[in-house]
Amino acid sequence: MSDDGRSFTHISYHIADAWRVHTATYPDTTPIFGIDAGPSFISITTMGKVADQAGVEFARALASEARKFADEMERMHAAQLADADDDTKAAGSDAA
Repeated sequence: MSDDGRSFTHISYHIADAWRVHTATYPDTTPIFGIDAGPSFISITTMGKVADQAGVEFARALASEARKFADEMERMHAAQLADADDDTKAAGSDAA
């Protein structure tokens, strides 16, 4: 989001079954992080070929937030599996 009141872009990226996440590294320029899902592709890298402090801080924040995202997805998935298991057990007890 822009802090100075100018326009900005917001992208909502909904991941389905067909996806790929990867990082391309090079000996003389900064890496490129990519997210590929169906017909869409997002690449993230720094401006220029310099791995400056801002780039390092961004990469660390990206990794930290991706870990939080993964943890929350795992928590929700486990809860949904537990709910489905409870529903199956309840249906089985109703049949008796």
